[in-house]
Amino acid sequence: MAQGRLAIVRLTYFGHCAFRWETPSGVTVIADPYRNAADRYWFTRLFPQVRYDLGLITHAHFDHDAVDRLPEAASVLRMPGDFAAGDIRIRGVRDLHSGASRLRDFPNVMFRLESNGVRFLHIGDNRVEWPADVAQAVGDVDVLLVTVDDSSHLLTYEQVDSLVERLQPRVVIPMHYAIPGLHSSECELLPPGGWLKRQPEVRRLQADRFEFTERNLPAQTEVWLFQPASASLSAPEIRR
Repeated sequence: MAQGRLAIVRLTYFGHCAFRWETPSGVTVIADPYRNAADRYWFTRLFPQVRYDLGLITHAHFDHDAVDRLPEAASVLRMPGDFAAGDIRIRGVRDLHSGASRLRDFPNVMFRLESNGVRFLHIGDNRVEWPADVAQAVGDVDVLLVTVDDSSHLLTYEQVDSLVERLQPRVVIPMHYAIPGLHSSECELLPPGGWLKRQPEVRRLQADRFEFTERNLPAQTEVWLFQPASASLSAPEIRR
């Protein structure tokens, strides 16, 4: 760790399923940058051009794979396996996309990231019914990034709750829900307010980021709702 740096892992939320990790040594990793498709106008803004060293793409759907917005020098991972970049270890665990029957055989790679003693799991659009080998590969999780919105676009409330109950993370971070100023009126998603009302402990952060250490994790599971990064909402507008 460079002298003068705090031993923290900074997690920043850019909206939808896009997050960036910054490790104590300065390694930056981003997951699932978003874009529109030719026939799907979900986002009113381009994904912002921000610095990172490594991009993680959970699957090839338009709202998770804006690789054209990655820096030219960045590496991209789409595959399962174990990887290391400086002081962060990454495990890609291949499973299947959730949702309608047409997607049930569509591959999705969940990414487990560990740095400074904190273990994160970004599930992408994964199902919750994991085979035993997938559950074993994922292992213990401190911070779960999970898809949830009031339309149950991917997972029902009960499916999300069952995953939280099974993993027992210290922090649950919702993602893949409608955000004013980022998602268009044509987007099929809703906010997660109905699901949040069902949760016993909800913390609404007044920022787009949090600095994680082993010591500042809550003793019992809490849901944390991030504010999306201002860089995302001030990115260039996309007109229909």
